[in-house]
Amino acid sequence: MAAATNVLSAVEFTGYGIVLVSGVAFTYYALQNFALDRMEGHEDFWSYLAYLGIALSAFAVCGLALVAGGGNVVRAFGDLSLLFGIAFVAFAMREVYYNSALAPPPEERDLSLEQLRTIEFAFVLVIAVEWVVVVVLGDTTATALIKGVGALAFATYGVAFSERLEALAHGTTMDTLRRHLLIVLVCATGVAVAGLVALVAPAAVADSMSYVFLVLLGGLLVPPTIRLQQSVASIS
Repeated sequence: MAAATNVLSAVEFTGYGIVLVSGVAFTYYALQNFALDRMEGHEDFWSYLAYLGIALSAFAVCGLALVAGGGNVVRAFGDLSLLFGIAFVAFAMREVYYNSALAPPPEERDLSLEQLRTIEFAFVLVIAVEWVVVVVLGDTTATALIKGVGALAFATYGVAFSERLEALAHGTTMDTLRRHLLIVLVCATGVAVAGLVALVAPAAVADSMSYVFLVLLGGLLVPPTIRLQQSVASIS
């Protein structure tokens, strides 16, 4: 039993390590694009991607600290970082969509940009509530529900804009980056909703799901990092 626990801890440690390395590299190239890209309307997009890399790197650092024996505050900051990472992918998708020349004019949109930003602010409040609950109560059913439902809400928001972007950017470099980011969004959400799975399935199933998506998150963050690196090379 102790041997199995050690193996799982090693897998978890490795997963967080991969996410950390990938996240730092992703952040670096996102910041390079932010500094070099002079196209109007791209600044916020690159900013959100840089925030994504920072959030996932912070999540990985907190995860490594948890494996080493961190407490509720570390866990809360890890959850906070992961949820922000998911939100930043969604916000990046939104940013590209509304800055596209093919996006519908303001008068034809179902929701105005101001309304969307109000929704996004509500997302941030969900993150804040989850952080407070984890600090106070620890890892409980309530925190699993808040984190899981919040992650699914962010992911749904991001997927909605990703689907709209597919028609606008099909076959372009941006479309390739969009597809890579969509996979990152799925993997990050998979890690976040593992707690929900634990409420209806054996703990071993939820833990296995968390480990699988954690390792996938680190590995699948590499392709968009390469795309960002190629973007830097093309504009520098």
